Amino acid sequence: MLLTFILLIIYRKKLGKKIIYFILAIGLGTFIEIMISVGWWFFHVSNTVTVYVIGTNLGVFLLFFIYFHSILEVKTLRVISSIFIGLFLLEYVLSAIFIESFFTHFPFFSYFIQVVLLSGSIYLVISQTFNSDIILNLSGYYPIWICVGLMEIYLGVMPLLIMSNTSHKMMNANMFFIILFLVNVIGYSILITGIFFASAKFGLKK
Repeated sequence: MLLTFILLIIYRKKLGKKIIYFILAIGLGTFIEIMISVGWWFFHVSNTVTVYVIGTNLGVFLLFFIYFHSILEVKTLRVISSIFIGLFLLEYVLSAIFIESFFTHFPFFSYFIQVVLLSGSIYLVISQTFNSDIILNLSGYYPIWICVGLMEIYLGVMPLLIMSNTSHKMMNANMFFIILFLVNVIGYSILITGIFFASAKFGLKK
């Protein structure tokens, strides 16, 4: 994640003006991961759910939503995107109010809804892209790489989370973290690869 963040900053000019929202999301995610690691190794802090639920489930996800919304140009898609953002914030607030252990135990059901809504925003971007001239140079359009990378990271993790929340005996803990690590490596590798394939002509638009 740190490498992705560094490369995004270095090549930000060819990735479009709206890429700042995505950079902030990855930057925040990187900061959270570093903070959690430091807390674990140096201060023996084991329960970091609160930091993750606020920082990632709210902060990082919200920045993803804002990024996808900012690159939509079709009015109808922007309206739908706004609805997704509203539903995301509503769901988070209601969960925080009514789920007693929301900040102390990972809120799987809430996270599932957030991923579904994020997938909806990704679909809007893909839909707009495939109905425009951008499809003629798809590999050069970085938002598509972001869509694929995030789908790999978040949708790829969902089966693992479902299994871990339904039966603790279904998967060894070490195996769980190995697969989780591989899913993230693949996802962030896609994001990094896309940076080098991205065309500067798309970055200059708007």
